[in-house]
Amino acid sequence: MTHLIKYLADTCTTGGNTGLISSNSLPQTCANSTTLNSVFLIAFTIIGALAFLFLVIGGFRYITAGGNPEGIQKAKNQIQYSLIGLVITATAAAIVNFVIGRL
Repeated sequence: MTHLIKYLADTCTTGGNTGLISSNSLPQTCANSTTLNSVFLIAFTIIGALAFLFLVIGGFRYITAGGNPEGIQKAKNQIQYSLIGLVITATAAAIVNFVIGRL
């Protein structure tokens, strides 16, 4: 993980060290934002796939609950939390793509 952070930090350029606060010492935009976009795309794809997998497992648990109220409630909670995870993942991906697009 530290190698990835170092690689992403190396792809961005910074200004010169002319002072503590100056226009030259402010960080500039990333020269290679497609790499950063690709990393986030892979991360959000994995997270979304896991949320979808838990949604399918929750549906299977709901089908196989056999009328057991406790099993049905656990399955409903798993489905609900999986859907919330999918919505959060999609919203986070949209926000990140918007922000990276502005860089």
